[in-house]
Formats: sequence, structure tokens, C-alpha cells
Amino acid sequence: MFEELNVALPTELHWRDRFDPVPKLRSFMDAGPMTELGTEDGPGGRTAWLATGFDEVRQVLGSDKFSSRLLYGGTAAGITFPGFITQYDPPEHTRLRRVVSPAFTVRRMERFRPQVEQVVEDSLDAIESIGGPVDFVPHFGWSIATTATCDFLGIPRDDQTDLARNLLASRSRRTGSRRVAAGNKFMTYMGQIAARTRRDPGDDMLGVVVREHGHEITDAELTGLAAFVMGAGGDQVARFLVAGAWLMVEAPEQFAVLREKPDAVPDWLEEVVRYLTTDEKLTPRIALEDVRIGDFLVKAGDTVTCSLLGVNRRKFPGPEDRFDITREKTPHVAFGHGIHHCLGRPLAELVFRSAIPALAHRFPTLRLAEPEREIKLGPPPFDVKALPLDWCPAVRY
Repeated sequence: MFEELNVALPTELHWRDRFDPVPKLRSFMDAGPMTELGTEDGPGGRTAWLATGFDEVRQVLGSDKFSSRLLYGGTAAGITFPGFITQYDPPEHTRLRRVVSPAFTVRRMERFRPQVEQVVEDSLDAIESIGGPVDFVPHFGWSIATTATCDFLGIPRDDQTDLARNLLASRSRRTGSRRVAAGNKFMTYMGQIAARTRRDPGDDMLGVVVREHGHEITDAELTGLAAFVMGAGGDQVARFLVAGAWLMVEAPEQFAVLREKPDAVPDWLEEVVRYLTTDEKLTPRIALEDVRIGDFLVKAGDTVTCSLLGVNRRKFPGPEDRFDITREKTPHVAFGHGIHHCLGRPLAELVFRSAIPALAHRFPTLRLAEPEREIKLGPPPFDVKALPLDWCPAVRY
């Protein structure tokens, strides 16, 4: 299927080179906002498109003429996994989003802030006590992201280590049997948490859902929702934190401004999120009917892959496409757009705003422990395999 994509579209491992889009993706960005990648053989074969234009991506993601249900994957094709909200279409998506939204209000995030800040401080204390060099993937990214997300879900601290280990193993490149076994353990535990919450809802995220909308969500959806939030918070937030630490090492002068003149860069996080775009692309959207996207006709059954990295990094042409923490706030789609705009954005941003400045203050001399060593990236989304960093212990702000 789509044999031309193997040549035209960057492969699974090559959407980016370090922080930047690979040359092939750059060529698509330069050619125009929509690229026709290939068409299936046979009459009426669907066409695959790549969208890298800001307006075009927003139109695709904001339109009810596209479906987000799974397209590929054998028996999974066309299936919605219960509770995995990004795979739902209206009206089911509308219902589930309404059920979950009260747990992510600004008021609840503010109440949760001290707890997140303590999680960050505890992780930084642990890093400092170990002494450099330290791999920041498990000790900074994974530690903060999984602990904060587990706390948000109401998962007991005694259970968090095993749960995080199973989550990581379920998403690794290990043998299939190990990955499946870890995934089964992870989902089994999430089912237990959902059942416990039904019996005795607390003040955590799942408790809010059960107390306010319990009759509108099934047990399977509650389990899937817990797994979805844990996966997104534990995996995606961790990847961003690690990428942020790496970027801090690569652009220390930028983060010195954040540390020394914080009032001068009120929108610093928007630039970090835009520049990194750790989720490079979204799963293909399926056109439910013929629809014109800008100057292009996308026919019913065609697929459109939205390159969030391409969109966010084409905002500034040529040499202007650089990381600048002091630039004016720039619109981006790093958290998606439309009905599937990231529901957990308030939680993710709370963690980012707590962790990145704290890191900049605690370790202002952060540097690569092995400058000559290549930082290896796993398959997308942006996945740093190891990030050994060191610092001068005597310097601290």
C-alpha cells in the first residue's frame, strides 16, 4: 500500500535530524502546504497527502469531514479502543470529552501545582545526590512525568514504580511476547484502579469523572481513559522534558535569560513547545467526503497526515527558523487543534513550567557528559534513548 511513500515520505526513523526537520521533509515544506504522496493501485484507489501548512492543518484537524479512527493495523483498522479519546469521532467523542474535561480545569491545575513542584524538587534532589554524570532520560524526564501523572490519576506511590516499568516495557522495541505481557499487566492494573474508583471515588482525575459523570462512561472506557492519560503523561511529557534538557545544553544563553530575567520572557514555554514539537505528526485523518483543503481537492477515503513539526518549523523562513526564547508569542499546533486539541495540555504545561525553570536554576552549568558521543533518537515521536549530562557542583542559583 502506498509504495511511493517509502521513497517520498521520511521513514519512521527520519522525520527529524536532532531538533530539525530532515531535508526530505524540508523539501515538502518548501514545495507547498499540501503534498500528494501516492495513490493506491486500482480503480478508485485512495491518495495519501502530507499537510505542512498552518491553515491547511488547522482545517483538517478542525473539520468534521475527517475521521480520526485507526486506518491501518490489520484487525485494529477502524476500531476505537475504549476510552482512547483521540480515536473517537463525534458524537461519542463529544460525550467522552465532556465527561473528562472537568478534571482539567484551571482551578484544579492550580490546586495540583504544589504537588507537581514537589515532584520536580524531589527528582532534582535525587539527581544532585547521585552526582554527575546522570542519564536524564530516566532520572529527569521519566521520573517527573510518571510520578506527576500517577499522582494526578490517584495511583498510590507504592504502585507507581511497577506501573511505570510496565508502561515503558509495553512501548519498547523488545520481543513481542515481552511487550504484550507488559501491556497486559499495565491494562490489568488500570482496570483495578477503575474498579476501585467506582467503589470509592477520590479527588483525583478518575474520581472527578466518576462523581460528576459516572453514569455516562462505561467501565471499559474508564479503564481505557486511565491508560490513555497515563500513557500520554508518562511517555509524551517525559519525552518533552528530556528534549527540553537537551535543548538547554545546546542553547545555554537562551535559558540564562529565563533564569536571570524571567519577567522578560513571559511566553518562553510557547517557543520551547513550538521549536521542539516532540510529537512530529498525527495519525492519518480519513476524509469522509470530498473536501477542498486550500487549493487541493481531497477525495472521500483519502488520508491526510498532518506534520506538526513541519507546520511549526515553517513559521520562520530560512535562518529565521531558529530557537529564540525572547521572540514574540508565535501560534503553533504542537498540541493539535480542533476537537482533538490535547485535553491534557493544562497538566502538561503545568509540569513543563515547573520543571524547566527549576532545572535551569538548579543546574546552570549543565553540559553533555560525553560531547563526542552521538545522542541517539529512537523511532518517532521524538525519543531520546539516553542523555548523560554533567555539571559543575559548586554553581547553583
